[in-house]
Amino acid sequence: MKLLNPITLLLSLTMLILSQRAAASPIEYIFITIWDEYMQQTALPPQQSGIERRFIHPDINIDQASVEQFTTLFPGYATLQIDTHNQLASRYGVRQTPYRLVVEQDQVQQREALGTLPATALIDTSPREEALHSLSGQRFDPTAPDADFRVLFFSDSLCPFQHIPDCERRIAQNNHLSEQINYPVVSVIKPFYVDQAQVIAYQQRFKVNHEILFDSHNQLFRYFAVTELPYWVVQNKQGKVIYRANRVPSFPL
Repeated sequence: MKLLNPITLLLSLTMLILSQRAAASPIEYIFITIWDEYMQQTALPPQQSGIERRFIHPDINIDQASVEQFTTLFPGYATLQIDTHNQLASRYGVRQTPYRLVVEQDQVQQREALGTLPATALIDTSPREEALHSLSGQRFDPTAPDADFRVLFFSDSLCPFQHIPDCERRIAQNNHLSEQINYPVVSVIKPFYVDQAQVIAYQQRFKVNHEILFDSHNQLFRYFAVTELPYWVVQNKQGKVIYRANRVPSFPL
């Protein structure tokens, strides 16, 4: 009988002990999508002592580069992993996000659907003092439309990703609206996980026929409390919002 090397034996025993401890320790799985978190963050329960928290992303419309970019922006989600082939979701019957499970020895001890933080938490009651400019260099003042009406179209330069429903048709609707009315139309592009080069590519890809602004510090999304995409906001001459919806506005209002 061949005897194991003492070092090999010690390492094997250590790995066995660690694996048994890991199996015995409860794990909290929080299923989220980064695209929803960018828009409105999940209201997370306090982390319980002795329970490891892991964030899980469904294996849909996601890649590792997007995960890394998200966790760099939000270090609190550093444990985020892609649920390859949705194995965990299938095993534990998770069919929605955000969702929470506590699993111990492969048995679900707790499960619950989670909510989101109030939309009011995203509202900035006054615009930042930093000057805003469209890609063409035109100055943009969120409080002064300088016209009887101004249409703002909030969009995402990653269209047509799955997290932006029906975005191509809505962009076309907004281009058509710009051609039909004699009021300024401005497309406002959200800043998360993109840079100005991608905004320029969006402008060219969809042949945007009006001013387009890269909201690089998320100022306008906060100021107008926009929490879904695509989305329209219409201001009157005084800068008051007189229309807001996920449907293209019809003129005259």
